[in-house]
Amino acid sequence: MKTLSPNLLLWLALPLLAGCAREIPPAQVGVKFSSMSGNEERLLKPQVVWVLPRQRLVLYPTNIRNATYTRGGHGGAERSGNDSIQCSTNEGAILPVDVTVSYHVDPTNVMTVYKNFGTNDIQEIQTEFIRPATNWAVNSVSGQKSVFELTSKERAQFGQRVKTLLTPKLAAWGLTVDDVFTGEVYPPEEVKQKVNERISVRAELDTAQVTLKRATVEAETIQTKAKEQAEVNRLLGEAGDKAVALKKIELRRKAITKWDGVAPLTGDGRIPFTDLTLGR
Repeated sequence: MKTLSPNLLLWLALPLLAGCAREIPPAQVGVKFSSMSGNEERLLKPQVVWVLPRQRLVLYPTNIRNATYTRGGHGGAERSGNDSIQCSTNEGAILPVDVTVSYHVDPTNVMTVYKNFGTNDIQEIQTEFIRPATNWAVNSVSGQKSVFELTSKERAQFGQRVKTLLTPKLAAWGLTVDDVFTGEVYPPEEVKQKVNERISVRAELDTAQVTLKRATVEAETIQTKAKEQAEVNRLLGEAGDKAVALKKIELRRKAITKWDGVAPLTGDGRIPFTDLTLGR
């Protein structure tokens, strides 16, 4: 029997090998695992690699990816329907909340990710690992807060506090957390009504406090102006008395200038402009 040449065998195998070519796209890194040898090859740049039948190529994103868990189950959520995180409050209420975790895989951590998650793809990682970790972090924060705080004044800081807890947990798995966004919080209708009533009362109280402060400032302003006017009037009064005294001195000076020095022959004998009296 005639043996086929190696070159002919290669040409015959090319169509089969073509289906084994896999591309590592930009902004992704990968690990190629061989079940035959147990070898793990780290692939950190865009390239085309051969993946044989008993080999597996696992890709991870180095660009920012969003794991989104929302009530509508859209926008990147891993499950259909209500995929929001159910968080509990310090009153024991359960509130669904929309949460998005932005993360990526740093190339230096690709083997750490692979050793933690094996051949799970990124979608499975988001569903089976990131979601439970996010649920833990959200409830750790919400359990210390009231419904009112989570739906009003504390809502702006909610995501950052969740990020503080979630970051080291995912970092141990090789995942880098870029940010955590908490969206809509969905309290039950009766709770929502009570929250709205409390917000309304709080707004009225704030308005009353502002009005009182404004009235206090206006009263202090009026009192200050009254004191200033009283002081002005006092100074004007003193200035008037001094003006009369100065006028008298001026008239006396002019009279003295015009006096001829002769005492009058009639009258009480008082010498003008002095305290002297004739004959005394």
